[in-house]
Amino acid sequence: MDIFYFILASILIVVVPGPTVSLIVANSLQSGLRAGLLNVVGTQFGVFVLILLLALGFNLISPALDQIIEFVRFIGAVYLIFLGIFSFISKINFEIKKVNSFKKKYFLQGLFVILTNPKIFLFLGAFIPQFIDLQYSVSFQIISLGILFILIASIFDSAYAFIFSKFRDLLAKKYLNVLSKIGGLMLILVGSWMIIY
Repeated sequence: MDIFYFILASILIVVVPGPTVSLIVANSLQSGLRAGLLNVVGTQFGVFVLILLLALGFNLISPALDQIIEFVRFIGAVYLIFLGIFSFISKINFEIKKVNSFKKKYFLQGLFVILTNPKIFLFLGAFIPQFIDLQYSVSFQIISLGILFILIASIFDSAYAFIFSKFRDLLAKKYLNVLSKIGGLMLILVGSWMIIY
């Protein structure tokens, strides 16, 4: 029953768009489905890294944690704004020739955005322990529940990539640059909100 509630809570959490969804949507509109899915892979790999850190250091508290979190949050917000500006001013390239660099670029974007969003780490640290049974290994449960959360998030984030890449495919090319600017503006607004908030 606890697993059922965990799955339900995870679904309710991941369906709400955040910085990573904004990135996936913007890149799916600008560069297509593959770019969005590579963002998903990068972000979920980042979540897995955070879950491992949570499992390993569940009982450790750093005195400088607040300052570190604020610094990392600021860097991530600035990066989102930078990506948004770049997306806003650039034109869509319909011919992607350098496949390897393409893959690395969007994977690393997703990874960087998730790792510079300390709210994810704090959220995981507050959310997952609510479903832990202290009679069993805490670290094992954190990793197991974390992997389940990653699977759920991957499904919904991939759905965003599929949906918005279809918008790209269905619309005439002359409108795609407008959508790209809208996606870039979304990233700028989300990054700005993260700095102000």
